[in-house]
Amino acid sequence: MLPRLRTCSYVLRHYAKHFYSSHSGAPRINTIHDIYDKYTKGIPLTMCTAYDYITANWVQKSNCDMILVGDSLAMTTLGYDSTTDLSLQEFNYHVKSVCRTSGPALIIADMPFGSFEASIETGISNAIDMMKLSHKVTSLKLEVGLHSRDGYTIKLIKQICSRGIPVVGHIGLTPQKIHSLGGYKVQGNKKIQDAKELLETALMLQEAGCWALVLECVPHKIAKYITSKMSIPTIGIGAGSGTSGQVLVVSDILGMKDGYVPKFVKQYAQSQDHSITALCKFNSEVEERSFPNDEVHAFKIKDEVWKSFIDSEAKS
Repeated sequence: MLPRLRTCSYVLRHYAKHFYSSHSGAPRINTIHDIYDKYTKGIPLTMCTAYDYITANWVQKSNCDMILVGDSLAMTTLGYDSTTDLSLQEFNYHVKSVCRTSGPALIIADMPFGSFEASIETGISNAIDMMKLSHKVTSLKLEVGLHSRDGYTIKLIKQICSRGIPVVGHIGLTPQKIHSLGGYKVQGNKKIQDAKELLETALMLQEAGCWALVLECVPHKIAKYITSKMSIPTIGIGAGSGTSGQVLVVSDILGMKDGYVPKFVKQYAQSQDHSITALCKFNSEVEERSFPNDEVHAFKIKDEVWKSFIDSEAKS
């Protein structure tokens, strides 16, 4: 049974839409009901952050429960120094790319920095516009600071949820607020008050209407305790094994880039090494003229057409 949420009417409509689409030949997409069904059975949830058609298509083929189109693409894909450098227009381009994939994953989109801070009205307007990017956008995710400092975002989430838009909250390390946090640091591990306020903020977001919660860089004991007090799923990243599910960035999972790898990341492949090796081989074979092979990689012309062409050239 779903907890009492402001989004219930939307959830039911969304569920019905995908129920009928599955009977019309289109792939059945996970709904919030499906996620809750798995959650209530105690089966850990899987979420992967992907930003483009190719990587999102890989995630779809893996049967991951959810895809998060995260604003972390600013740094992992676009080369910016911070998520705050990303514009809403750039971000929406990537959301639409991910939504062109076909598969079961429920798609959640971040609301990037600058899309909701100016005013409640601006936040609501942008939230509606983002939901209209594609019918496959099922939910939005908003980063929220501790409630004593960030009552505004909690108020906004209430307003968005009251309009039938499902929202996932995000607490702990929130990269959009990195300057006020003093850097990329574990949250709730130094002071009792901060740990208590993380729990209070989580409960306030649940009451505001959030149907799920991301916990980032929170001590595993705190994350497990918060999860035990919630009636909605928690998705952890750097929060230990006691959450309802886990999320990692696809480029981290596949080892697609250089540089520092956070403690909470497990790389399941080394795609960058394999890719660079393949590209070096391509370069060498082109220079050695072993690629392309005309018998394998090229197109042929009928002998009589070729002879006529050469004859015509000789006469010109």
